[in-house]
Amino acid sequence: MSPRIAALAICAVAASALQAGTNSKPASAHVEVTTWSRSAHALPYAVNPNPALRNAHIPSPNGKYEIACNSVPKEQKVSESVSETLDAPSCEFVVPGKRLPIDLEVGPEALWAPDSDAVAVTHSLGGALGTYQVLIYRPENSGPEDIATEVRRDLSHRFPACVGGQSGCTADQRKLMRNDPKWVNVAAIRWMENSRRLLIMAWVPDSSAFGANLGRYNGYVVDAHTGRILTRYSEQDFKRRFKKYCGDWGL
Repeated sequence: MSPRIAALAICAVAASALQAGTNSKPASAHVEVTTWSRSAHALPYAVNPNPALRNAHIPSPNGKYEIACNSVPKEQKVSESVSETLDAPSCEFVVPGKRLPIDLEVGPEALWAPDSDAVAVTHSLGGALGTYQVLIYRPENSGPEDIATEVRRDLSHRFPACVGGQSGCTADQRKLMRNDPKWVNVAAIRWMENSRRLLIMAWVPDSSAFGANLGRYNGYVVDAHTGRILTRYSEQDFKRRFKKYCGDWGL
């Protein structure tokens, strides 16, 4: 398990303890969670105990746009019969005349393009293991775009899930994941040619349930508007060329 995933798991356990309604509070230890991209800015989320992120403001390089975060009251169920209102993080993509909510989920991070024409937000739809997705926000668009469909399809063909006798997949799950590659994790690593191209890492979730290919990955340079794959990098090539752009999570 990579250090990043381990740190996210610790955060999730701490949050579960807080939401269980126990009288004894755990020590408010600060857990530093590194980003997938070394240049990305971490965003707040429900299980991140770092209060400094709750009111983060992350401006674009040209200063015209920003990601603005704050805390909003949200009712959460702590048992079958009890709910309480707690402060929950909220972030928006802010451009003149428009504010778009950002889906934070788990482990979100924002990577601005050098020309400020786009920001890539990576986050997990589930837990520390994924599924991670990348959404592209642009000032002229009415909402984010998921451009990783072709990347997911390519990696799922090279490293199929549920391979080997140790995989925890049923026959139905194996068939489903063969036909639908949404289980593939993706993360934005680096912008190229301003906001025209994006370097993405894609990988099989780091869980034995996915079989013998767990943790296998490739790198991809894609057209940041269409998601078309322009270049693919093997594990060795990606690590040799781009490790310096990745966070300290154990590549």
